[in-house]
Amino acid sequence: MEVKRHIWEDRIFPDFDDNLVMHFEIPIWNDELEYKVSTKVFWNKNKDDNYIPKEIFTNTPCAIECTFKNGIIIRGTLEIKKFSSFHSKDSLGIFADFYYYNEESTNYIWHTEGFLVSFDPKIPIPPDIGNTVSVSVNSFNDLFPYIYLSGWPKITASERLFNFFYYKPFTLSPPIFTFSNTLISLKSLSDRQGMQTESISFIEGTPPYQFQYVNNVNILKGYIGNFKPFYDYLAKEKNLTLVVAQTCTFFSVEVVDFQKYLNSKTYLENKEKLWESYFALIIEMGYENENLISIIEVLTLCNFLEIVFDNVVDHQLVTMLESAVLLSLFKATIVLDKDIFPLPPYQSSPPVSTPNIILPYAIGDLQLVKYKLLRYETGELASVTSIMPGEKRKLVNRKLDRVIDKEVSKTTSITESFTAINENNNDFNEELWNTIAETTETTNYPDPGLISTYGPPTNITIKGTYTKTHTTQTPNKKQLSSFAKKVLNKTTQRLSEKVNKVRAHTELKELENTSVSLVNNSNNKEPVYGMYCWLNKIYQTEVVNYGNRMLFSFIIPNPAAAYIEQTEILNGTNFQEPKSLKDFKIETYQDVTKDNYLLVSQYYQLKKFPLYPQENIVVSDVVTLSQSKLITLPDLYFADRATIEYAFGSGTTNTTVSGFLGENTFTFSQATSVTGTKEFKSLNKEQGKIAVSTVYSTSIQVSPPSPEADFQMGVNISCTPLPQTILAWQIEMYQLLYEAYTKEIAVYNLKIGTSNTKKETVNPLSERLTVKLELEKGIRKQLIQNALQTKGLSINKINAGVNDNVQYNQSEIIQYLNTALEWNEMSYTFFDEYDNQNGLFSVSSLSPDFFSAFLKAGYARVIIPVSPEFNYGFLYFLNTGVIWDSKDDLAPCFDAINDNGTINPDQLSIVYELKKTFHKPKCFPEIIDSWEVQVPTSMQILQNKKHLKIKEL
Repeated sequence: MEVKRHIWEDRIFPDFDDNLVMHFEIPIWNDELEYKVSTKVFWNKNKDDNYIPKEIFTNTPCAIECTFKNGIIIRGTLEIKKFSSFHSKDSLGIFADFYYYNEESTNYIWHTEGFLVSFDPKIPIPPDIGNTVSVSVNSFNDLFPYIYLSGWPKITASERLFNFFYYKPFTLSPPIFTFSNTLISLKSLSDRQGMQTESISFIEGTPPYQFQYVNNVNILKGYIGNFKPFYDYLAKEKNLTLVVAQTCTFFSVEVVDFQKYLNSKTYLENKEKLWESYFALIIEMGYENENLISIIEVLTLCNFLEIVFDNVVDHQLVTMLESAVLLSLFKATIVLDKDIFPLPPYQSSPPVSTPNIILPYAIGDLQLVKYKLLRYETGELASVTSIMPGEKRKLVNRKLDRVIDKEVSKTTSITESFTAINENNNDFNEELWNTIAETTETTNYPDPGLISTYGPPTNITIKGTYTKTHTTQTPNKKQLSSFAKKVLNKTTQRLSEKVNKVRAHTELKELENTSVSLVNNSNNKEPVYGMYCWLNKIYQTEVVNYGNRMLFSFIIPNPAAAYIEQTEILNGTNFQEPKSLKDFKIETYQDVTKDNYLLVSQYYQLKKFPLYPQENIVVSDVVTLSQSKLITLPDLYFADRATIEYAFGSGTTNTTVSGFLGENTFTFSQATSVTGTKEFKSLNKEQGKIAVSTVYSTSIQVSPPSPEADFQMGVNISCTPLPQTILAWQIEMYQLLYEAYTKEIAVYNLKIGTSNTKKETVNPLSERLTVKLELEKGIRKQLIQNALQTKGLSINKINAGVNDNVQYNQSEIIQYLNTALEWNEMSYTFFDEYDNQNGLFSVSSLSPDFFSAFLKAGYARVIIPVSPEFNYGFLYFLNTGVIWDSKDDLAPCFDAINDNGTINPDQLSIVYELKKTFHKPKCFPEIIDSWEVQVPTSMQILQNKKHLKIKEL
């Protein structure tokens, strides 16, 4: 067997001067041998430090773990997976997911994930065939799938009669069979546990159910004891039109006698035992599975023969039913009794909410478009080079591709150290200035001192004088010297360190392609032409039908939430999309308010932004008698209201002061009050400046004459910002916030890799695998949650450490879902819906922006097919939360039963459509259509034609 070697090399990180190398020995595919790949792992500079893992087999991950001599540990898996690329014909690849560790640390230092190598296994061509077959022959690659969907038509009465049958209780007086009635009573009490206990008692034959459970259908009395072998006999027949004659022959009985038997008490009693045994085994699913299959087949045959012999032509060996109807009857499905099934949920506190109904989306006809490259063809004329007679021309075509990748990292570190030398004396700095500022003030009143006499009018006489003496203490030279030394000591101990570290990495890649053409037409008398045409690729495409599938549609909200959280925790990378201004309810500049701008500025990490204009600025000034002033108001503010506080001092005993403030006047009388306050609740919205003035008049003279009246007033003007002030602030703030959001979203798009900013740092196949795994988790969670709620169990049991195997077994459900659903064939579309419906976007799984859409999506819609071998059992699982362990086509269904909508009323229509669609045996893929597609390229080819023909219109 021929073996081909593929080599892969990984550079861990720049500081580690060695590369990890993997050699894969990949054999040519051989149907007679199990396909496997051998691997050898070693270091590029030390090939003796190597590791040989176990062989990698298809569909089986190979665990790798090794500690190398250089201290590096690798731990992870290698796996053979399907590989698909438009630029490669390879169909398989080695997918790696492993981590690098250092012996000195528990945290990983590097992570490698993705396809390492790809290959295309083929069956070897025998040596005697001759020439090698062209690569393009039988090498179609998958292009894209699409599904033709059909809905669920309503089922008619005749279709219901011939494709489904129900339980019809058989009653006697006194009653012998009480098991079904007991189940109905327990169902009415919502006692699921009681129904399960009663079923176990019935199977074990506990009184009053002695000898009622059928553990072997072949020991029943009468013809019914041979119904199982007769069922097996009819199952092999392709034409059932002779079933009446075959029945009479098999049981050696006449038509009339067999009709009487089907209505006899013995037959009906045995059939009742079969129904009750069937109910018990359905409730305790998984017990005596083979016996359950036999009971279902016998019950099906009972229904089949009863209808057939009700439609016999005049007691003859001929039935009036057509072949298609007979086949439908023979494969009829049991519809469970609505008084018993589905089982009620377990009783819980608090009660579990009713699960949402999961319905089939449609039946799909899976079509797959495949392609292969056939040939190249010349296209339209690209350019023409003309050479005149006697001319020699040199043509130089130079193509230069230059890529510059520059990375600059700058680090600044500032360290300050301040150490003061302690001294025993007090801080001389404070003592010095306290001493310099020390002042002594002495006031003397010589005899007779201060004399005051009071009488009408009040007179105050001061005799004598007073003096003030100021003295200052001056420090001596020793103190000044000590102070200077202390300051010097502190100064010399202050250190400032500033270190700049700049790391620059520039990578320049250039690819130059130069072609030189020399055209010599010096010896010719005719011109020469060089005609270049575009080169086109011709692909052959074909549509292949892979058969029908029942499809389910799931809506997964925030599909990337768990991935974003895990990535942020593990790698420190935040894939959370920045909030837009609309998320803060800011759509225009008018929505920016004093209540929300600080929160939004903090979210976008704005360092500089204008504060909201101060709502009230108070301008104050003091005005005395006979004084006029223009009080300056703040820019972009107007005078709103004012307060005047006045006070009369010594002097005239009755002074009246009048004045104005803007357009408002005031009058104050000393006789009324020596002090007071005057409020102006509304001014005239003056801007820039506001005028204020006071005058006074006196009416009482004093003896001796009093000095001029003493009066002062304080003017406090409250200013409010102009509307245009708020407007200008809103516009400026909105522009800053919008620019900050634009920068955030640009960084985010670059991080998640949209099509216009994406850098191929991660294998796109790895991204698709990530999306697929996250969507699978979402679907499994919904299905497990549905199973729990259907049984009345809390969804907190999901991923719990211990599961109750009787009520809920998560590992069993996960294993069932992995088998029943075709995960590799699921398709998905990402949506994000805003308040404005025009803001709705959708991105399908075929879009190059699928990963960025996955990270930003509000919800994902996933359509996944069910494997045809699990169609009916999967419907049963959705309605009951119980896995159907028996043959899939024997799974029962439910009719319209509950008012709360627990069971879909159209389930019979769904099952009937499945019967019509999947009645044919599984066939191989079929080619429906094939055609050729022309794809232009950027390549050109020189034509060998000497003349260019131009047709005249």
